[in-house]
Amino acid sequence: MHIIIGGAHNGKRGYVNTMLAGREVEWFEGVIPKYSEARQVMVVAGIEKWLAETDLSEADAVDYVLAAVADRDVIVVLTDIGRGIVPIDAQQRKLRDTCGRLYQRLMVEADEVTRIWYGLAQTLKKRGEVV
Repeated sequence: MHIIIGGAHNGKRGYVNTMLAGREVEWFEGVIPKYSEARQVMVVAGIEKWLAETDLSEADAVDYVLAAVADRDVIVVLTDIGRGIVPIDAQQRKLRDTCGRLYQRLMVEADEVTRIWYGLAQTLKKRGEVV
């Protein structure tokens, strides 16, 4: 699994499209596919949107996402929502905290992690080793 993380509108999708140019890609936006017969690379984006709408408990949601991406050629595009002003709304704070805990679990499982900061890519983890 390769994770691409960065703030909103920082160039994550453009980076993924450039990285995968010429390859067949199956994109899932705001949906966590439990099963896909995709033979090509699978890109999962919008996990925070899915988390905001799911009825699963936090623990079940984390397990669901981890199972959905396990043992697949998958790129997970994560929007960093944990920086900045703490939301006043309790539901938004809960979502931010849940995303943070899920993202930590995904980072541990990832083979590669790349942070995109205004179009610039920085490798944080490669072949399972933090760089």
